Amino acid sequence: MPVYKNHAFIRFIRNRLREEHLAWRIMFREEWISLLVIVLGVVLIIFFTRPLPPWQVTLAVGQPGSTTEQIGKRYQEIFAQEGVTLNLVNTAGSRESIVEADDANTPINAGFLLGGIARKGDFPHLVSLGSVQYLPLWLFYRGSEYHGADAINYFRGKPIAIGIEGSGTEQLLTRILAMRGVKISSDNTNLRRLTHAEARDQLLAGQIDAMAIVDGFDSPTIQGLIAHPELHIFDFAYADAYVKRMPYLEVVTIPRGSLDLAKLDPPNDIHMIASTVTLLVEKTMHPAIQQLFLQAADRTSEDAEGFFGRADQFPAYIDKSIPLSDVAQRYYDKGAPWLTGLLPFWVVSYIDRMWLLVLGLFAIILPLFRLVPNYRLFRSRQLISDAYDELKVIEERMYAATSIEQLRYLEARLEGLDAELGDVWVSSDETNRFYTMKSAISLVGREIKERIHAAR
Repeated sequence: MPVYKNHAFIRFIRNRLREEHLAWRIMFREEWISLLVIVLGVVLIIFFTRPLPPWQVTLAVGQPGSTTEQIGKRYQEIFAQEGVTLNLVNTAGSRESIVEADDANTPINAGFLLGGIARKGDFPHLVSLGSVQYLPLWLFYRGSEYHGADAINYFRGKPIAIGIEGSGTEQLLTRILAMRGVKISSDNTNLRRLTHAEARDQLLAGQIDAMAIVDGFDSPTIQGLIAHPELHIFDFAYADAYVKRMPYLEVVTIPRGSLDLAKLDPPNDIHMIASTVTLLVEKTMHPAIQQLFLQAADRTSEDAEGFFGRADQFPAYIDKSIPLSDVAQRYYDKGAPWLTGLLPFWVVSYIDRMWLLVLGLFAIILPLFRLVPNYRLFRSRQLISDAYDELKVIEERMYAATSIEQLRYLEARLEGLDAELGDVWVSSDETNRFYTMKSAISLVGREIKERIHAAR
């Protein structure tokens, strides 16, 4: 049968593959315990570091039509671009959103909290990702425009909507009035606890004289109230004093004529108080989802055309009543991971969290990997040396044997050694020694057979 030149190359490849197969098979057989420990270690690392995030998250966004709902919808679009479904759930207000998120028995994983509502120690199962926007406290009222210095007496006895019980609007207004020595009591029938939609409808219908609401400038509710010709926006003359007492607040201004330059509306600057709205998430939320929330907050802030000039200011850790998440702390210190946009968000997050551990493992694994060829050569040499040691013992006992039974025992022992060597792999660097050793076994075997024959 003719042999072509290319057959030599094919034979070489086949022999190398066979050699590798035998080498790894022997290594697995001999070192299976060590390999099992390594595999279990990798499995445990993957289990505890959770590389894969959940693909559905639920965010509470407050009342329908609110700014927080609009923010949630923008986040929803950004999450969808990454393949994650962000479910939005409306609630009665800021506090209800956070109470729901803090309860492990509800499906809500995150919510928006108005600054000043929480105190340190509240909501132990939540962490902060930082404030994402300022929301002003608006007070819309009917009647003649107020310019005096004693607003408390001006509004005394008038029906005013202050938000539903426990809402951010009610709690913020309660604290502001408490500084002026006014306590809001539940039995005061003039203070109506209504939803934003109910309060708007009753104010427009003339059933109440004023309504307080914490919401953004672009909110449909706010825009509708601003456009109404019979309504005025209250000017908080003591806004600076309130902010001094409550650092999570900020003074914002509606400049003169900024609503309508043609009519110079408003005729004077209107000073208002704005509170931060902070994004809180479950402590156990996957780090990749937390990072996605931060990136969404960042992009939303960059895209915003804030009426009060707050674009690109957020996210920021302003309201410190809730501890900052470790993920958010790293994000604020170092910014978005450098691979953001190049790889899937969860891969980027995992690398960002695990790079130090990966470097450590690489520093361990690389030398071990480099030891594999040396290990294989060492195992081959050890195998041949052990076989020579056994052969030497057999040969010495052959010379000392005084009976056929002893010689037959040695013959069987030698055959066992030869059989063991038939199922081993030896590095190609040690092939010569291996076959020299096999020849030595054959030589001792012939000697034993001759001695048995001579002893009969």
